[in-house]
Amino acid sequence: MPRGARRPGRPAKTSIGRILDAAEELGLENLTRAGVAAHLGVSAATIRHHVESTGRLYSLTCARIFDRLDLDANDAATWHDYLLTIGLRFTDLVTAHPGLEDYVLRGPYERTTLDRFEHIMGELLRRDASLTRPAAHLLGSRILTLGAAMRTSPLQRYPDGTAPPSGPQREVAAWTLRAFLVGAEELASRGELPATTPTPDAAWTHIDRQEDAAR
Repeated sequence: MPRGARRPGRPAKTSIGRILDAAEELGLENLTRAGVAAHLGVSAATIRHHVESTGRLYSLTCARIFDRLDLDANDAATWHDYLLTIGLRFTDLVTAHPGLEDYVLRGPYERTTLDRFEHIMGELLRRDASLTRPAAHLLGSRILTLGAAMRTSPLQRYPDGTAPPSGPQREVAAWTLRAFLVGAEELASRGELPATTPTPDAAWTHIDRQEDAAR
């Protein structure tokens, strides 16, 4: 038998990395394990060996994409400027990967995603010592929620069948993020932030995690 040839009856091997590569190539909106198996030329059983469900395949793929969000913004002196920078980058990321918005809006989230959100919260707290963790959670989660909600479907068309130009859409997204942040900054300066506790089914992070660890 030639070197590298697969023995009859043995499933082709793959890796979780190749599976996630294929998932990205196929797109998030209609992702299935069967589709990934066909794309890689392997059996469905091979995919099931690595990923227990289509839902987990989706969340793992989304988490890997979310990990590419650049969280460094050294030029942003205030939490307002930092969130505007991250919000615009995230809006671009969601636009480039249709289907990512559902992961961001609803979860459940992979550990790496929660860790990155903790990083965002840490950047807010570092820029303004007067912010509490619940306030940082609220501000960070809302800017990502806004970015996800503003993702324009590529299928959206004007009545004449033409697609909206991308430039004005990004300008509108930037204006929306700025408008939210101006209002949020004003309310925060007056101490008018609601008490928030993340829901157990779609929590970006547990805002009381540090307190729980100390008990």
